[in-house]
Amino acid sequence: MRGTHLLLLADGWDSGSAGTAGPAGLAGLAAVVGLSERDLVAVIEAALGADSGPRRVVVPAQGGPAVVAAVKLTAAHRGPGAPSVAERYFEAGLKLGAASAGQPILWVAGGTEPLDEEGAREAASAIDALWVGAWLGTQRPAAPLDAERRPGFGDGRAPSAGAELGAVARGWVRDLVERPASALGPRELGDEILALAAGMGRGVTAELWAAEDAKARGFGALAAVGGGSARPPVVARLRWAGSGAPGPTLGVVGKGVTFDSGGLNVKKDPGELAWMKSDMASAATVAAALVLASRLAERGAPVEVILPLCDNAVSGTSVRPGDVVTHPDGRTTEIVDTDCEGRLILADGLAWLRSQGAAALVDLGTLTDGGAGLRVAGMWSNDAGFAERLQGLAGQVADPLWAIPLPYGEDAVLESRVADAKNAPLDRPDVGRHAATFLAEFVGETPWAHLDIGGVAYLESPIAGWPEGPTGATTLAVAEAMRAWAAGSLR
Repeated sequence: MRGTHLLLLADGWDSGSAGTAGPAGLAGLAAVVGLSERDLVAVIEAALGADSGPRRVVVPAQGGPAVVAAVKLTAAHRGPGAPSVAERYFEAGLKLGAASAGQPILWVAGGTEPLDEEGAREAASAIDALWVGAWLGTQRPAAPLDAERRPGFGDGRAPSAGAELGAVARGWVRDLVERPASALGPRELGDEILALAAGMGRGVTAELWAAEDAKARGFGALAAVGGGSARPPVVARLRWAGSGAPGPTLGVVGKGVTFDSGGLNVKKDPGELAWMKSDMASAATVAAALVLASRLAERGAPVEVILPLCDNAVSGTSVRPGDVVTHPDGRTTEIVDTDCEGRLILADGLAWLRSQGAAALVDLGTLTDGGAGLRVAGMWSNDAGFAERLQGLAGQVADPLWAIPLPYGEDAVLESRVADAKNAPLDRPDVGRHAATFLAEFVGETPWAHLDIGGVAYLESPIAGWPEGPTGATTLAVAEAMRAWAAGSLR
């Protein structure tokens, strides 16, 4: 199939100049299709009108009609949380990729000339983000990323190695999250993660703990949450030790609930229940991030990953409200809401990693609405410097995090008469800060960050170039944090 020309109309494109911050733009595309630059602009403007696109137009080119999909770069915004240049280019790439057919060819018209080294890095990052977005935009639901639809650049340049590997990692997460729960139980998810580590990881070791092995290590919450399903829980343990040299370990935990019915506190909203196959997105994200980091980073300090995998099902053996579970560190939790199960299994992983001497901890879960909207994952931390470094690293790869203050004193609403804490408040709606407050008790003074990706991992409607469905959000951010830890710049 003949490919589609994808044209980003960046800032200043209407001046008629070719793109200076990216691949040859209007002039290059005009030469390929055999039109004057002025005639090409007229065709594109007529197709777009006042809209920002994407719009597809058939151009009467030499050698036969050519299909051009054009989109205008979204306007820049100011203020905290405003999308970076790379994020805006990534959004444009998603839109263009979705409008393409065959193998797409990327062009950029407009853009700004980099004035210094920092500007050149920003321009290169933006072009990489555009390319990654364009490839991910071609991905179809319940299908892997198609290598045959890998975009090319009009001027023959190539994306960076990091951009290509990052796209593959994020595409793997999206494919796995879209898998129906009937085909992806805890064991199947664990097998997929081990296969990824073996096939793509560099220096990554991986193993699965059966339910009885996890329980013997003190994973009482996982045993309780997974006890209602005919498919027993498992734990995937991954370790990236680099050269094997001694060094402090970064511990990372990812929630892997392959289907979340809510348990006996069954979910009331059928619209939410319909996409609870996605409740394992955090486990997939962490696994992909570790493999990506192993391919990109220099050898250094170790990273250890714990992924508790289970179903939250309804049966005669389901955990009950009022039951008390014990975590690997001996802390106990009264379960008052079985639909707040993610924080329970994350607590098991955090407590175990801390007992193993992890020097810093990060956990990911689709627990609530994420606390920061649909484009940015919310982050709570007990260490301001650690959180600031994580947020900065995420921004560098256009996979943003938003630091939210940890509400000290909020633990009063989680007090229990029969355990160290309840897993949710009963006198007010449960939100992200309550999950963060609960988890903070399992890390003590160890630097820690909790990422709630519930708002960004799976979208109920299109936004910012994404269609409905999984996004693979925070895969790059977590991988960058792992790379920085190995290099010694995160601690």
